Amino acid sequence: AGVPFLMMAELFMQSHRPAAYIVGGSLNWLSNFTIGFVFPFLQMSAGAYCYLVFSGICWLVSIYVYVVIPETKNKTFMEISHMFSPKLPAQPQRSPNELQLKRFNGYGAMESNSSLVESSMFF
Repeated sequence: AGVPFLMMAELFMQSHRPAAYIVGGSLNWLSNFTIGFVFPFLQMSAGAYCYLVFSGICWLVSIYVYVVIPETKNKTFMEISHMFSPKLPAQPQRSPNELQLKRFNGYGAMESNSSLVESSMFF
C-alpha cells in the first residue's frame, strides 16, 4: 500500500512531487476500492482459486518491472531523472562563428538565420 508513495519520492523532483502524490494516492485508493468490490464476486465464482487471478497479475507486474523499469541503485537523483526524461532528437550543434546579433524589439539577440543585422549597428 505504501509503494506509490516511496516511488514518488524517488522519481520526481520536489516541484512535481505534490501532483505525483495526488495521482499515486488516487490510483492507490481506486485500486483498493476495485479489489474490495470485485473480490466477493470473484470468490463466489472461482472459490479457492480466486487468488490465481491476483497471482497472475503479480507475475505480470514483476515481469514488467524487470524488463521495463531501469535499475536506480547507487544513482543520483539527476541520473535517475535523466534516465526517465523523454529522448528528444539531437539539436544540430552550431559553432560560435555562425551566431550573430539580430535586432529583436530594439535589443540584440543571438540568432543564426537569414535576417541578420551587422553587430556594428548596436554599438
